[in-house]
Amino acid sequence: MTKQLFLLLAGILASTMGALAQSEGDVIINEIGNSGTKRDAYTGGDFVEFLVLKPEGVRLAGWYLSDLSTLTGTAKETEGRVRFSDAEGSVFQQVIPQGTYILVWLSSKDSVADIAKRQEAIALADGNNRIVVFAYNSPKHMDSQQGYINLTGKDNLVLLKSWSRDGAIDAVVWGGTSKWTGCQTTELPVEALANGAVVWFVPRAKTIPDFRDNTDPKCWKSSPNASDATPGRTNKGVDDSILIPKKE
Repeated sequence: MTKQLFLLLAGILASTMGALAQSEGDVIINEIGNSGTKRDAYTGGDFVEFLVLKPEGVRLAGWYLSDLSTLTGTAKETEGRVRFSDAEGSVFQQVIPQGTYILVWLSSKDSVADIAKRQEAIALADGNNRIVVFAYNSPKHMDSQQGYINLTGKDNLVLLKSWSRDGAIDAVVWGGTSKWTGCQTTELPVEALANGAVVWFVPRAKTIPDFRDNTDPKCWKSSPNASDATPGRTNKGVDDSILIPKKE
């Protein structure tokens, strides 16, 4: 076996093992904002927020975000997929620590200009435990793939470690369908996000909050008010102190 072939096979093996090492609950969908169409609805822009729960942290390079309901779904103006970049310089090449909020501002071709007014945040050592990127105008960190993720009244969002039917790490559905496997899907009522709203996860907390179990609809709060949204920050009514490393 030549040295070049050995290195190639070793790289493939390492990449495969890294993907398999991730499991349901390592990263969860923690909050979703749907700008909707009604004047009295949430108007802060479409977004999805993830929360890293794995104690060792997670490297998201090569993962996918999609609102397609199946692997063979047709990408279009209101449904698509994007990929967390694995290129040099991408923040997702780094191991993202437990307790980090990852905010992805979603945007279609018609909303790029407005969404771009917000600031990205990609520093992992600034003490803010958050990352903020744009789905379609962040070439260093997100790879546009097919279609556009544009949330609607009935929809779904899924985080995938690989573009395969069983690659889902977490999925949330409201009134729509999802045939992705690999995780248990959180099924919210369509009213939670229909016509524009924000929803966020509030874990059960008899003694210690159970952040890994976000599948019970009763643990999700919904609001039409922009002031209730906390994109990139601790959710309203949540104590996440157990996830934040204590400073020595």
